[in-house]
Amino acid sequence: MATSLAEVHDDWHPKLNDESRSWLRFAKGADVNVINTDGLVLIGPGSEWFWAAAQFVAVVVSLAAIYRQLRAQGAANFIQRMQTLETRWSSPRMAFTRLEVAMHLRYEHPDPACYLKAMPILDFFADLQNLEIEGYISIEEIAANWGRSLQEWAAFTSPLVVARRKSAGGLKIYDFEPLLIKLRAWDRKRGFVPLQADGESLRALLDEAIDGASATLRQEAAWQSGRIPEMPVRPATTPESGKD
Repeated sequence: MATSLAEVHDDWHPKLNDESRSWLRFAKGADVNVINTDGLVLIGPGSEWFWAAAQFVAVVVSLAAIYRQLRAQGAANFIQRMQTLETRWSSPRMAFTRLEVAMHLRYEHPDPACYLKAMPILDFFADLQNLEIEGYISIEEIAANWGRSLQEWAAFTSPLVVARRKSAGGLKIYDFEPLLIKLRAWDRKRGFVPLQADGESLRALLDEAIDGASATLRQEAAWQSGRIPEMPVRPATTPESGKD
């Protein structure tokens, strides 16, 4: 009678190696240890390796949690910083400053009084430049939010800044050229039309700046008044009005 594989004993053949004997025990339904736990000590002398490994895992998990927390905090700080900058630039006070300076430059000659009025605008762009240098904001973020405005106002206020530098003995104040070079390169990379800084183009841009700042201030005044916008009154239509 043929003998089944399950009936084969471990010592059936003396030349069987350990791997073959383990396979035979598995075929017979015997328990086979995948991990050898003989001599495994978790508590007491000899368990130092286990607790060292556990401590290492705990440290790795803690570092991962700290890293995620720092990234989340950094993202929150970045959003808050961008919101603060945008609020500062679009505030009614800054809109009033832009309107006053643009009207002065459009209809009068640049003078020291106009330079003093323009300082909040120049300070804002100086802060953007410092944030970019320190790595707190990227050139892409500046270009996407304030790039064109920075280039225009740098051209508008150039006579004011040049005159101030001369009166200050050549002090290089409000030097936005390094930042402007990066912004122009960013524009060229995306195929944007470069800013035209000739006299006629600057006058047209000043007119746009005046219109934009005026609209912002009118909207702010309407909001402060509490008046709710209403639908425009249209003349009543008659059946005859639709006929030729």
